[in-house]
Amino acid sequence: MKEKKVTDWRKTFWVIWFCVFIVCASYTMVVPFLPLFLVKELMLPDTSAKMWSGIIISITFIFAGIMAPIWGARGDVSGQKKNVLRAGIGLTICYFACSLVHGPWSLLGIRAFMGIISGFVPACLAIASASLPENKMGWGMGLIQAANASGSITGPLLGGVLSQMFGMRMSFVASSVFLAIATIAIAVFVADVKPKVVAGVPKRSGFKAMFNDLKDMLQKPIVVYILMLFGVVKACTMILQPLLAIYVNDALKGDPSAVTISGFILSLAGIAGILGAPFWGNRGHDYGYVKILAIIMMCAGVVNMLQIFVKDVWVFAAVYFVYGLFLAGASPNLFSFLVESTKVEERGKAFGLSTATDQLGGAMGPLLGGFLGTFTSLGNIMGLTGFFLLLTGFQIYRTKVRGKV
Repeated sequence: MKEKKVTDWRKTFWVIWFCVFIVCASYTMVVPFLPLFLVKELMLPDTSAKMWSGIIISITFIFAGIMAPIWGARGDVSGQKKNVLRAGIGLTICYFACSLVHGPWSLLGIRAFMGIISGFVPACLAIASASLPENKMGWGMGLIQAANASGSITGPLLGGVLSQMFGMRMSFVASSVFLAIATIAIAVFVADVKPKVVAGVPKRSGFKAMFNDLKDMLQKPIVVYILMLFGVVKACTMILQPLLAIYVNDALKGDPSAVTISGFILSLAGIAGILGAPFWGNRGHDYGYVKILAIIMMCAGVVNMLQIFVKDVWVFAAVYFVYGLFLAGASPNLFSFLVESTKVEERGKAFGLSTATDQLGGAMGPLLGGFLGTFTSLGNIMGLTGFFLLLTGFQIYRTKVRGKV
């Protein structure tokens, strides 16, 4: 019986790993190229494309951030597998619909609806955290972050190649197919995790109870602190999304290879994530998640500040890779810290709230990047981001590491 239980959690974990990988690939297959999609397919001028791409990218994060805690809390009652299937089916349809648009307003509307029905990855994380043994939590969260990073590599590379060979609309079609495969895999191979019933505590249901549960979670200062850090990390990661493809296109003077090279540069962060996330996840388990998080943020900040002095595309790519090696460790340590700070029956809500702040950061990053991109260079924006990360790392160390000594 014990051997069967071990086999079950391993099978569940690796199916979830695969699904997170291809879902993240489907996202990065299209989003980094939205600025060029607006320019080359929807015929917008460069200046308008920067602002439109920031808005179109951000709108999904805004609605996903609003809905994530609701879906997460609902999953704690009805089961997280239903959340995965709901999101997977809806996103499959939405990605395909994006391939048919002919104007920015219709693309904006579909992206907004995608935010409303999203929640695939946080529901997978909730299932994984409930299935993993406690002594495997840091290892598992690090590997899932590596799946995210692996998808982030595959997506831009595949999206760039498909765009160059068949046009950018084919990337949306491929993303739709990837979502369908992930949804079927969860439906067939992953058993739902039954909501835990605590003895002596009545099971609460309904929207009022759900919102009360979310309110209770937000009364915990340590949870709120972790949620804020999720938002900071995501905003710093996403700030270059509306700018990089246009930056590379301008640097290469409109060369047709600009899309593929942009995809390659973005994939470097994914490669860094594969290398860095499991390493930093294990270091967090050994030395403390908060201490390692402070080190990661400070180092990532210093490296990113070097972009102020970079003028060459390939040097930019090299510095971006090193930056990714450090920042890749943020998510697994934050997720493990969140798991450590919450009960099993609270984790759907906790992951939903973490997704909400993550999505809020994902909305603020492109909006801020698109706005600043009209006034200053990408290198200066990355340098400013690095300075903010450095200050955040010092704050974590001063209040959460040294403050406990």
